[in-house]
Amino acid sequence: MPEVTTWEGMPIPLPPDVDPRWFTDRLMRLTESAPFTAFRWKRGGLHAAEVVGCIQIGRFRINILPKLDTFEPNRDKSFLLNLLRSAGYLSSLHQGTANVRAENLDPLEAMISEVAMGMVRALREGYPRRYEQACEESPVIRGRIDFTRLSTRLPGTAIVPIRHSPLSMNNQLAEVIKGIASFLHQITRSGVNRQTLGVVLASLSLVSDKVVSVAQLDALVLSRYEMHWSDTLAVGRLLLSGQSPDPTFGGRNKAFSLLFPMQHLYERALRKILARVIDGTGLAVSSRTKSLFLFRDAKDASGVVRLRPDYVFSRSDVPVAIADAKWKRVSVDGAAHGIKREDFYQIHAYLVRYKVSAAIILVPKAPWMPEKWIKSYLDSDTNAQVHLIGVDVEGLVSRGFEAKSASYKFLTEMLGSVLPA
Repeated sequence: MPEVTTWEGMPIPLPPDVDPRWFTDRLMRLTESAPFTAFRWKRGGLHAAEVVGCIQIGRFRINILPKLDTFEPNRDKSFLLNLLRSAGYLSSLHQGTANVRAENLDPLEAMISEVAMGMVRALREGYPRRYEQACEESPVIRGRIDFTRLSTRLPGTAIVPIRHSPLSMNNQLAEVIKGIASFLHQITRSGVNRQTLGVVLASLSLVSDKVVSVAQLDALVLSRYEMHWSDTLAVGRLLLSGQSPDPTFGGRNKAFSLLFPMQHLYERALRKILARVIDGTGLAVSSRTKSLFLFRDAKDASGVVRLRPDYVFSRSDVPVAIADAKWKRVSVDGAAHGIKREDFYQIHAYLVRYKVSAAIILVPKAPWMPEKWIKSYLDSDTNAQVHLIGVDVEGLVSRGFEAKSASYKFLTEMLGSVLPA
């Protein structure tokens, strides 16, 4: 399969043997329904937006990697996998060559491997059996007699229509699981993943073959005896939601995407990191606080302009500081190091509405920054302060103990110096 690699915000190198107009048109069609901007047309070329992941159109695969200080594909792929794990999309990484061979750093193959191994573990705990209603013609009465159908029969018939609920493997949960396994078996390029999924499909051979939709998956309600399938369904849903068939395609020219906005991954990964950093300080951090509004309607008192910062630091349930994660490259020179005035307007609104005196903007650490980099700005009217902090997110999500420990140490010291005591 032809494959090209690019980075967030960078031009997409088109395969040499493909019509650029056809490729661009299909790529834009695929992303029209996405809830975020995935690609942009600028300066006469197609560029990736601030997204990472992969997208497949027909036989072509585009990998979009996060952009660090240098363009090193293996390093950037490893960072993406670590970021996905820290953000909760992967519970473990499968980077061994015995697992995914040449694609040991491929985010899509790691995600597929996660689902495949989860299915194998869940099958060991028990097959997805359920009591589901069945309608049959039986010489023996089991369950309930279907009197509506019985009333249409002639007298003396020995066969009775019945309704009963046998324990069966051919049920909605099993069909969804098999549908996910079949879909992943089609899109994986790893021989090991294909073999693992083949074992799962063989175990579910008695289950009906059905194409599964995200709506069917969302309609499933697991009992407490079926919770070992929850992780499989969660990651399976994520992969199924990227299946984007285009009616203009013909034959096998289907499309698939697994894209994440970098802002979303960065913000989500920092949730757990910040909670760990302030553990034991008497502070709490929340990312799902009750929304406040900048204004109220004078007539019906309804809220106008919703305010919801990424993180609220509180002590005894009283907010003491707010923070926002901004996946933006700050510059060594320039006013406010390139942070936009709209961001400062937003932060100022948070300070006023939440009645706190400290706000933090968490930006990714740039190569020119020292190990601990803080830039503070003072509001001369209220003495409130806004602090820019350079976060070594690559080190924070790293699997290396020394790098991770050092990054946590620096972030703990920086936050400790700006958060109210």
